[in-house]
Amino acid sequence: MKRSDELTGLTGRSLKFSLCRLCQAAHRDVSRFPRHESVAVHQLRLRMKKIQALLRLAVDGIDEQTLHAMQQHVRAVKNACAVSREGTVRNELIDKLANRFHLPDARLPRPVRKDWTSPSAALIRHHLHALEQLVKITRIESLTTDEMLACHARCYRKGRRLMKRIAETGDEPSLHRWRHRVKDLYFQTLVLHHLPGARKRIKRSCRLGSLLGRDHDLFALSLEPAFRSRRSPWPEIIHERREELRKRFLALAGKLYSPPAAHFNARLQAS
Repeated sequence: MKRSDELTGLTGRSLKFSLCRLCQAAHRDVSRFPRHESVAVHQLRLRMKKIQALLRLAVDGIDEQTLHAMQQHVRAVKNACAVSREGTVRNELIDKLANRFHLPDARLPRPVRKDWTSPSAALIRHHLHALEQLVKITRIESLTTDEMLACHARCYRKGRRLMKRIAETGDEPSLHRWRHRVKDLYFQTLVLHHLPGARKRIKRSCRLGSLLGRDHDLFALSLEPAFRSRRSPWPEIIHERREELRKRFLALAGKLYSPPAAHFNARLQAS
């Protein structure tokens, strides 16, 4: 076994096994509907994000058409759970902001009703089964560690570029893309935990992803008519909170992405 294989603890075979295990765990999440729907939906969406991140490590072992089909199945599962999850997050966020800024009940928008339609377990199982079958027919197991490390370095480079763009412009679409690249870096580093500096990257990318997620929830809230009225305190509250988060996540991102991409890539190649 190559030295890089020993350090990363990751092979094409183990990556493929991890993807199959995530699909199987997702099936178990669906079996918890509807009794523990809120927890199950959260776990299911989390597993789909992990799968997306690991697929980006495996792109050299998947043909373009198959990869597109796999991504479509992952998105379908996430979308099936979106209404339930986003409604819960919205209501919890409003409660937190109201408590923090001491807003009276009269100033609170109506909460989203919790009688939304539950995700279709049958539909989700269909997509999970199709996804698992596609994983099995790929040649992911033939990937070398160097190929996967190159994809990992590419994820780091994309995230660093987006960070610099956001620091300069505050562009919302870039901010949305960056949030996904930070999550990718986090989940990929979890399986590459033996690499130099991985422990700090795991901790920082996890924290950064959380801050960016909170900022995204505030942005989504700001788009609702009930939170855009000029006579309402909400626009100012949301702006103030997002500015606070921006300072925090840019400071943390500066630490996470402190090595230039070329240095990060060289460090991976030397490991």
